[in-house]
Amino acid sequence: MSKRFFLSLVGVFFMQFLVFAYAGDLSESIREIIENPIYYDGKDVVVEGEVEKIKFTESYDGDPYTLFKLYDDENNSVGVYFKGRLSITEGDKVKVFGEFKKEKRYAIFKFRNVIKAKRVEDIG
Repeated sequence: MSKRFFLSLVGVFFMQFLVFAYAGDLSESIREIIENPIYYDGKDVVVEGEVEKIKFTESYDGDPYTLFKLYDDENNSVGVYFKGRLSITEGDKVKVFGEFKKEKRYAIFKFRNVIKAKRVEDIG
């Protein structure tokens, strides 16, 4: 029984290792996302790019938000919004983890190709 338990435990750790090793390569390209917005709509995505056009703002309720455009090397872009203040500057290279929306409405405004970021990491 103890040998079976040990082998099961080793199997579980091995599977977790494979999941984490594979998860590192799950980035989508910005171009792929904006060329297939219906496919990616509502899905969690991971993208990398350069930060431009940063705006720090607040919602009507006073909640802080960070808005910016994320550009790839081919000048494709998506809008990104994050609830809270991010310590980023224009030109920073970042990885964004969040939910893609082909269209987002806010009051009377309509935005296309945006990511509601859950996490933003500086990748130098």
